[in-house]
Amino acid sequence: MKISDSGLAALKREEGCKLTAYTDSRGVWTIGTGHTGRVDGVAVGKNMTITRDTADRLLRDDLSWVERCIAERVTVPLNQNQYDALCSLIFNIGANAFTGSNVRRYLNAGNYTAAADAFLKWSRSGSNPTILAPRRGRERAMFLGQE
Repeated sequence: MKISDSGLAALKREEGCKLTAYTDSRGVWTIGTGHTGRVDGVAVGKNMTITRDTADRLLRDDLSWVERCIAERVTVPLNQNQYDALCSLIFNIGANAFTGSNVRRYLNAGNYTAAADAFLKWSRSGSNPTILAPRRGRERAMFLGQE
């Protein structure tokens, strides 16, 4: 399974896209849609710029680890909405956090509703306990097919 076009569009809306490198909230050089690796062999850093097409290519490449995470760590069937919502969550929190999460535990137990509700527990970023709450609400709604 792969992220759908509508899932990709939702992820882009949530993450945003900056064509000039910046340091994220943790001080990591970032460009495009949350890309922190290399761009055509060059480490992301100060004054780096990319085109929208490059940002889209980097995002598609970056999503491979997210899709691999779902394939390896989710043991129940998913519909496209559920898959897309998981892509957005995992892209944001990381594979390790997802692996230890109640989202994964409930999901693999077949409790889709509890898994959806567990998205809402991932609302903290840094010292702000609720900054991601609106995003998690949208991801939960997508997971439940209510978007």
